[in-house]
Amino acid sequence: MNKMIFKFSSVTYAMRAKEVAENLGARAEVKKNPRPAKNEGCGYRLTVTGNPDRIVTAFDLNRIRYISYEMV
Repeated sequence: MNKMIFKFSSVTYAMRAKEVAENLGARAEVKKNPRPAKNEGCGYRLTVTGNPDRIVTAFDLNRIRYISYEMV
């Protein structure tokens, strides 16, 4: 299993992404980003453990906008 951290501009997108990831069988946790950059809005992050290709594809298909993501 791979671990990824996605950054979102709002809690709404982060919570929608969490639901989509969990429906794929992934583990997901939303947290507030303590120091968001200017372009990150309110700054929330989602830590996901699962298949990266399936998760990114599911986010794109469900039109869930994320700022960026990185593998951890």
